[in-house]
Amino acid sequence: METRIKKLYRSVIGHHSEFTLENRMFNMINIIAIVAVAIALPMNYMLGYPTWILALTASILGLQAYLYYLSRIRKRFYLSRILFAVLSYCFLTLNFFYNSGIDGPTFLCFFLTYVFLIAIFPRKTYWLWTILHLINVFALLIINHNNPGIAPITYQTPTDRDIDTAVSFSIMLVLSYATLNFIRANYDYEKSSADKKALAIQLHNEELEKVNAEKNKLFSILSHDLRSPLNTMQSYLELLSLNMLDENEKVVAKKELLDLTKNTSDLLFNLLSWSKTQMEGVSAKLKANNISEILTSTINTQHAIASQKDIRFENNIDKRLTATCDEDMLQLVVRNLLNNAIKFTPSFGKISISTTTDNDRVIIAITDNGAGIPLEQQSEIFSLKIRSTYGTNNEKGIGLGLVLCKEYIELQNGSIRFDSQPEAGTTFFISLPIA
Repeated sequence: METRIKKLYRSVIGHHSEFTLENRMFNMINIIAIVAVAIALPMNYMLGYPTWILALTASILGLQAYLYYLSRIRKRFYLSRILFAVLSYCFLTLNFFYNSGIDGPTFLCFFLTYVFLIAIFPRKTYWLWTILHLINVFALLIINHNNPGIAPITYQTPTDRDIDTAVSFSIMLVLSYATLNFIRANYDYEKSSADKKALAIQLHNEELEKVNAEKNKLFSILSHDLRSPLNTMQSYLELLSLNMLDENEKVVAKKELLDLTKNTSDLLFNLLSWSKTQMEGVSAKLKANNISEILTSTINTQHAIASQKDIRFENNIDKRLTATCDEDMLQLVVRNLLNNAIKFTPSFGKISISTTTDNDRVIIAITDNGAGIPLEQQSEIFSLKIRSTYGTNNEKGIGLGLVLCKEYIELQNGSIRFDSQPEAGTTFFISLPIA
């Protein structure tokens, strides 16, 4: 029922997307005036007003309906408002002289008309309507003072006067309430809309700042973390092509080239994967997967890399556990975490990967006894603010891998956290739903 009333109300005064506040206000005032004059017409008849006054009231009713048509249907807002102002002054002046002068309700009508004009015209015209009202009212008072009896009393009895005053005052009060309530309601609406727009702009600016920070980080990665290893590779290849190295140096150079190529390849893979999630959006293909089966090849590859640093590697994954996850995403996350563990664990250290359950969650733990994460970096470890670091054998590492890990785990309805003590090691915990 309320929705129907609102729809009817908006159709009568016009929608805010089509009409300005002043135009909607004018349409509402016209409707209210039509109702008020329609009520006043039978009241004047019952109070015994002359026929010509009844005819004038009926004419005003017709003119008011025409002004509404001109404004709401024809959308000739300026013309309709000017006609309203002119007709108001003409009607009130006639009403003063032919409806008991200062003893009648004319001055109440003047005040209400002033409220209407202030509501429907731009603020820059307020001074004009104020001056016109003062001139009109004072002129009528002066004429009445200098010519007593020029406005004859039309009430047959004091009771008729009291009834007319009471009815006129009640109508003026209702009209004033409706006008001011409409103004306040629209003010609140406009303020709410402005607040929402301001909040949207603020959020948009914050998002732009975030995107800009991410862009700067990506440029930093491209300009430094990629350029540096590529320059080193170029230098090694130039030395090899010129046969300027002995056999031992060639062996060392080839190993360096292999490490640089692998680290750069990992960096590019992470960079491209993360960029894809930002530009295109990535959805996880969730299904039940056996944790041990999907991670075996990833763990074996990282185990072989760890053995080159004489790092002891333990695989304690429960072969019976299954989780709801995306196979490719989980492999990428575990590969990044194990790769970081290898980088920051010294030779003859230890790395282990294990699983446990917690209610309806599978917990994958990757633990090392390496360098740990410095306390000042721990709060930003999953953000692009983290700076590039080097492993125990000067292996290059960047924070982008952990940013990617966090996003990919959350896409699988999981979570990731860590527990790290500087110089004592780090454990990363991945939590996923049990299948």
